[in-house]
Amino acid sequence: MKNYKFTIIANKYENSQSLAKELRAKLLALKALEDTSFPDIVFIIGGDGTFLKAVHDYNNILNTVKFVSFKCGNLGFYENFLNTEVDKVLMWIDKNDNNLIVNKFSLLEVNINNKILYAINEVKFVNLTTTLSCQVLINNQLFENFRGSGLVIATRTGSTGLMKSLGGAVLISNHNLMQFHEIAPVTNNSYRSLNSPLILDENHEITLKNIQKDSKLSDLGKLIVDTFDFNDKLNDKVTIKLSKLTLQVLEYRLNHHSLLAKVKKAFIQED
Repeated sequence: MKNYKFTIIANKYENSQSLAKELRAKLLALKALEDTSFPDIVFIIGGDGTFLKAVHDYNNILNTVKFVSFKCGNLGFYENFLNTEVDKVLMWIDKNDNNLIVNKFSLLEVNINNKILYAINEVKFVNLTTTLSCQVLINNQLFENFRGSGLVIATRTGSTGLMKSLGGAVLISNHNLMQFHEIAPVTNNSYRSLNSPLILDENHEITLKNIQKDSKLSDLGKLIVDTFDFNDKLNDKVTIKLSKLTLQVLEYRLNHHSLLAKVKKAFIQED
């Protein structure tokens, strides 16, 4: 793979910055071209937060860009290479090694004011200081009138984060699935909601409508796409569905860890 365009996103830790400097020098020596606007490959150095930042930064070209992620220590859900494997990875890329494969992750497509955003983990509509309310529609049919502290819609990989903490299911299916769950719903004689995880597929679209607003409560109804707050752009309607686009992450076939293996390593003690 000659003359490909690259950029590097690293967290602020000294060892990550040092590795980023070293990686940049090696890429330029291989005649790769640095391009922060339209890279072919985004190299990521850091944890899941840095990974999410990279996905957010290149939301507009997810159909063409590929991600290579390095992490010190144990492999995470998105980090596929250790910092000691830089030379190997660059060699595999340079030689178009057949064992270098593209692992594809599901994305949520979020429509806010007719602007499309993509989430790799989850979309949260939350408020922990006062009750929020909205209508939840599925495929334009009213599903429930929700009142409570919030709602979460997560991808398959996102199901291991906040969704798991809320008592949702951990999804390891190869099918394109998303999960809907409520946070502390109001349940009494006046208000009823599902109050249980709901698994949906690419044939479903979730709409949050008639979102309660109060100008005196500036923090009412925060809409968070992964870790990024879009409260200032929130209006009366938000739609969320599984995208036809996928996040493309490079892996080495012989080092591939299934999501099930990563879940076991993250949450269950090794044998």
